[in-house]
Amino acid sequence: MKAPVVSEDLFSPEALADPYPRYQRLRERGPVHLLPELGLHLVVAHEQVLRALEDPAVFSSNLAGLLAAGPGGTAFMDMGGAAVDVLATADPPRHTGQRATVAPALTRRTVAELTGQIQDLLHPRVTALARRGGGDWMDEVAVPVPVLVISRILGLPESDAGQIAAWSDAAIELLSGLAGPDRMMQLAEQLLQVMHYLDEQLTRSAARPCGGLLDVLAQDHTLTQDERVQMALQLITAGSESTTSLLGATARALADDPALADRLRDDPGQIEAFVEETLRLHSPFRGHFRVTTRDTELGGVHLPARSRLMLLWGAVNRDPAAYPTPHTLDLHRPAIKSHTAFGRGIHFCIGAHLARLEAVLATRALLDEGAFHATSPAQYVPSLMIRRLTHLNLAFTPSNAE
Repeated sequence: MKAPVVSEDLFSPEALADPYPRYQRLRERGPVHLLPELGLHLVVAHEQVLRALEDPAVFSSNLAGLLAAGPGGTAFMDMGGAAVDVLATADPPRHTGQRATVAPALTRRTVAELTGQIQDLLHPRVTALARRGGGDWMDEVAVPVPVLVISRILGLPESDAGQIAAWSDAAIELLSGLAGPDRMMQLAEQLLQVMHYLDEQLTRSAARPCGGLLDVLAQDHTLTQDERVQMALQLITAGSESTTSLLGATARALADDPALADRLRDDPGQIEAFVEETLRLHSPFRGHFRVTTRDTELGGVHLPARSRLMLLWGAVNRDPAAYPTPHTLDLHRPAIKSHTAFGRGIHFCIGAHLARLEAVLATRALLDEGAFHATSPAQYVPSLMIRRLTHLNLAFTPSNAE
């Protein structure tokens, strides 16, 4: 059968800020829906998303295109087959080799060894925020710390972290689906700048290794230089963006629920469960794209070869068929890590251990500063790809602010 056509407005500021009621209404009508203006199928049910994730031979990650805003609204721009064939957008066997190159630097054990360094980056910033009585959690903690962490892992100069963060934002905005042609040209120029920068840094690492992940990329002769640059760029953008979004979501959840914050202060052993439920309820990325390699069927919907799909994490992570009381933060939820906020299968987020650790450490540091609350409504970066707070202004109680 054909997919039902989406009748919901999914792109308004209100929808982007709180898409979940709309996702629920879509899911009640069926698991797969068509956005005809984009030529894009939205997959909103847990069972069908898992099927797509677990069958990369049919549901390929190698999608050649971008969403862009034009006079008639958002449209899908075909890039003429020029897909970026690395990591998140690569298929086996190329993906397998690329992942094997970088995976040792991001294992659970390797990441755990960074705990002290991450704490050293977090604690002065969180303490300073509290001692001043408050400030913008996003600007002062959630944005800079993940960029500094991934810069250290790669072996990039920490003095460049501010510029790297700006470039990362540009790369993410390029994928937002809301940038018009003129803005896309500006963003493309910034993308060229960061690629040139990474090319220079990789060349430096090849000549003078410094012990970072760039050295590993530079010394892997199975990769082209373009692949090395693109892999480094993905590690920066995806790694910092997902963690920044998560740090914002965890802090906002605690600011909005003082009883939950007190509960976690009394029992810090539940912080990891809190992070997992925040990932499920507020997935940093709205979803990921796939393209069918042949005619197939998903959820009873016929999909011709080259059909474009978006697997909506925010929808499937609140699917009641998979998660009872899906809109409730439940610290004792069975299989609490079964959400798809980090994907699943061969494309499971390679930086998941790092993002989780940073979120746990940031939550502990924030809770240690005592009571706090948000002083402004939640506002989100306008994007069809990410769900990240633009700002999170926190105020700490006088007894905790000096």
